[in-house]
Amino acid sequence: MHTPDSKDSLIAEVAKAADLCMKPYVHSVFLENQLFDDNDFDDLIFKIQCRNIDGEREESMDIELEVYKSGNEVNMTISWKSLIDNPILWQGKHAVWMDSSSGVQCERPSYGNHFESLARRLRTVFKTLLF
Repeated sequence: MHTPDSKDSLIAEVAKAADLCMKPYVHSVFLENQLFDDNDFDDLIFKIQCRNIDGEREESMDIELEVYKSGNEVNMTISWKSLIDNPILWQGKHAVWMDSSSGVQCERPSYGNHFESLARRLRTVFKTLLF
């Protein structure tokens, strides 16, 4: 059972995880899709906006996060919002990097450790809050 504050709790947890894993940036989080009720947590799309330590927007560092349930598992994809040609992380039980155009598995990019750390942390948060 989800409380009315569940959506705000999720947003706050995503922002905290992004701040921790994507240092030195500070993040604001917005839920892009509309939830129709408190139990509508099957597919969530977050926009994670980035600011530098001076508070200036760094739009090139914005992230898109999609979280969805598959059975009793939480899966997610994480990608750069504006760098659409960069690889996408699919995180289920394991991390898989995919070419954004073809969907074919590829090597982990230079920023991969940051995304994978964010995904592991968020997977734990979502499993706790959504189940």
